[in-house]
Amino acid sequence: MDEKGHVVGVGPEITMQELLDAGPRTCWRTLESSVEKVPQRDVVLMAPVPRPGKILAAIVNTKAMLGGRDLSLERPRIDMKAPSAVIGPDETIQSRGSPIRPEVELAAIVGRRASRVGVVSAKRVIFGYTVLNDVTAPRDSRADAYEAYRRNPESGELRKVALRGPLFRSKNHDTFCPMGPWVVTSGEVGDTSALKMTTTFRGELVQTGSTSEYIFSPAQLVSYISSFLTLEPGDVVSCGSVGWTARALGNRDPTEYVCSPGHGQLELSIERVGSLRNRLA
Repeated sequence: MDEKGHVVGVGPEITMQELLDAGPRTCWRTLESSVEKVPQRDVVLMAPVPRPGKILAAIVNTKAMLGGRDLSLERPRIDMKAPSAVIGPDETIQSRGSPIRPEVELAAIVGRRASRVGVVSAKRVIFGYTVLNDVTAPRDSRADAYEAYRRNPESGELRKVALRGPLFRSKNHDTFCPMGPWVVTSGEVGDTSALKMTTTFRGELVQTGSTSEYIFSPAQLVSYISSFLTLEPGDVVSCGSVGWTARALGNRDPTEYVCSPGHGQLELSIERVGSLRNRLA
């Protein structure tokens, strides 16, 4: 989209993934040469990267999500979301009877292949940013908890212990990865260290915070992930969510909040990036 609010068309034969694969210079030449410009009101926006190769999502990347100011992390904790869970703006999140928790996250779109890059180089790897809703069904991870025999590291005794269930099922239902409304390039966003982030549900503010709360910056996350997993153009690195308002959370911990009774409009906003709206049904 240009500065006048027009959507720039590049023809049906060129996809966003192909533009990213071609590299930044080719991407800009292609967009600048386009003569098709349509007012935004006349188009339906899809997810900016409809089927990313990989979606890597940082979990508990703010102290609010850890649940206490006295806690921190020595390295990121990373989970994955399935590319098939991606939907775009104004599409419907299907909860299918399982209460869900929306999570507003700044998501970095990878524009260059990256393997074992440092933090400075990682900044050049990031093509741009979008808003990602890391939708989660907390009931699934609780249901997936299990018991197993594990050795006590201090006593050496084998004991039966309860282990937290994996997060994968809770985060990967169909429609559980809304993205959009567009990708804003790194140069346009500029400094990402203090961008306001909010979530409203049925008009009520339920999440508020800032990227200044991130324990690890987008570049640090990209650098860390690339130390063991090669990132490729079109991959998405979602940088983590912020905490809940006191009114929304009540006496629950950050993992227990859900939209209840679970039907209505969600709007997730990040300063200088955009607002992502989806209906929960």
